[in-house]
Amino acid sequence: MRVAPSLYTVLPLAICVALGGCKARDNGAATTSTGTAMSTPTGDTTAPPAAAGGAADTSAAAAGGAAATGATLSDANIAALVDEVNVADSTLAAAALPKLTSAGAKSFAKLMMGEHHAAHVQGIRVAKQEKINPELPATDPFKPAVADEQSALASMSKGPSYDSTYIAHEAGIHQAVLDWAGKNPPQNAAYQKYMKTVGEVVEKHLKEAQRLEKTMQKSQA
Repeated sequence: MRVAPSLYTVLPLAICVALGGCKARDNGAATTSTGTAMSTPTGDTTAPPAAAGGAADTSAAAAGGAAATGATLSDANIAALVDEVNVADSTLAAAALPKLTSAGAKSFAKLMMGEHHAAHVQGIRVAKQEKINPELPATDPFKPAVADEQSALASMSKGPSYDSTYIAHEAGIHQAVLDWAGKNPPQNAAYQKYMKTVGEVVEKHLKEAQRLEKTMQKSQA
């Protein structure tokens, strides 16, 4: 699933290629919906920059707040946003992995790369089958959070602080996505089923990020 300008254009195109074709698109008539949905355009995703302990809250506020004020989304909009989130998480993880030092953070990044890329591929398949042509809405609720995380990590050196900042931002982004998805269901039945599956994956990731956050806070205390 893909839409116009990607949030991830700041990251090297090579990362997208390595993750399996971030530029993939689905063709077909757009399906409209009166509800909004959890969507992610293909690209890189970043969460708001913040200290290890507060990034999660900041990310959730940035993405969740924007989503709450957005206009009604079509299924095409939802598909684009969901794909954006999937690509962003896998791409950000690929970019962060070389600088991560703790076993927990490294394992989490690898999980993001694998499961979000798989969700990305599945989402493209479902959208194509249902003739949903992903299209980003005028206001992207996740772009600010993605850009913030990307900016925060780019300015940091390798070490424990980098690890904790990455995990905190990811916790915030995943919480924001869950909150947004719960308020914006798609109308298409097949895509609803897909989003339920993605939601379960995102919730699992959130719990793991929160667990790692607590562990890191204790070790740094």
